[in-house]
Amino acid sequence: MGGCIVVGRIIDQYVDAVTQQLPIGVRKSVERKLKDTIYDKLDEYTNGQRAVSRDVRAVLREMGSPDEIVNAYYEEAARRKKRTKKESDQNMEDASKVIFGVSVMLVILGMILLIAGVTSNVFPILLGAVLALSVMLSKMFGPTIEQLDASNKKLKKRKASYGDDDEML
Repeated sequence: MGGCIVVGRIIDQYVDAVTQQLPIGVRKSVERKLKDTIYDKLDEYTNGQRAVSRDVRAVLREMGSPDEIVNAYYEEAARRKKRTKKESDQNMEDASKVIFGVSVMLVILGMILLIAGVTSNVFPILLGAVLALSVMLSKMFGPTIEQLDASNKKLKKRKASYGDDDEML
């Protein structure tokens, strides 16, 4: 019975060493997943036999140090963030195409209605033109704004590396 307590303690210490380096909001989830993984690997390592501390240490050594697990977590989080940004950018591109298409149709419909004498209301034409203009402006200046944001982030990092002083010289 004492062996199970030692095995559990070793696993808990390892998991704590990992989770303490992670954001608070993900610690419980990562703790569960990590423990499940460790116990699965331990079961596989011992072929279903009762594990002892040497077995746990071997499995944990094979998995890597807590720092390596944390680094892998942050690398995966960065990849996910990059994928999410790429998907978000694609969704914005698709939405701007739809808005531009609708705005062009509004302008055309408004022109047809005006020419046919069905209406004297120029609202559809104005609305379509404003939408089309907003899409075109966002296409023209969107990348510039992103570049400015990136430059500002670099500048803040550079200032932080020099300390809290406002002047860098």
